[in-house]
Amino acid sequence: MSGRKAFTLIELTVVIGITMVMAGIFLPGLNMAREFGRRTACTGNLMQLSLAWVTYAGENDGHLVNGMAGIDRVDNSTKPPTILEKAWVGKVDWEWTRRRQIYGDTIEEGIRNGALWKYLKIPKVYRCPAGRVGHYVSYAIVDSMNGMAQKGTQADKVWANKRGDFSRAEERIVFIDIGMARSSSYHVYYHQATWADPPPVRHRNGATISFADTHSEYVKWKGIDTINFGRSDQWDDKRTYPDRRPQSPEGRKDLEQMQRSVYGKLGYTPP
Repeated sequence: MSGRKAFTLIELTVVIGITMVMAGIFLPGLNMAREFGRRTACTGNLMQLSLAWVTYAGENDGHLVNGMAGIDRVDNSTKPPTILEKAWVGKVDWEWTRRRQIYGDTIEEGIRNGALWKYLKIPKVYRCPAGRVGHYVSYAIVDSMNGMAQKGTQADKVWANKRGDFSRAEERIVFIDIGMARSSSYHVYYHQATWADPPPVRHRNGATISFADTHSEYVKWKGIDTINFGRSDQWDDKRTYPDRRPQSPEGRKDLEQMQRSVYGKLGYTPP
């Protein structure tokens, strides 16, 4: 042992330098592979949710499930109030100070209370692997699919509560991964060229969505203004989101693509 030579400072520096270079080469690839895996799992979840959504409609004379997460539609004229449409996923309890949502006393309780649980009894499918910690649901139904009726949508017949209320099912979004649990539906304007809820960008500046024909896909945003709005994390605790008008041609296309996929058409003349 006494005749064994130790590494010199220069040799150690070279080894460390080589290690750092190799890490710089391989780590981005590993991160990309991990994100691809999460995205693949997420689109699989969305497909299963859409299948449950379609099955629900098939067993309920074509009526769509209530798209307002955690908000049952009720008849308040009776005592106690009569539930007309159960929310697709159960009651939401907000913990504003910690920016978290807990569904019931256990992870499954709130999901079990939702209308889709009968058709999809796998709790982990309701959450993207990359969703916020403490949130057991990370998906939302869009406004037009029996969610929140936006201005003019019912008059123009682009808001649906039955399968027969829309056509081209392969082009109409049902679920979108917003990365967190929230009440209501994903808010998309119909009558103006402005974002309402932020565009999700967690999946490498894009969003995972599923459609009324049950297929799911990944959409990558083209506009840097779209991406910046999504990154600004406007999902604040007071739920006051500043409306954001696209500033670039690519950003306008992103918004119009989302609006057409949600409503089937635009409720305004593009600028």
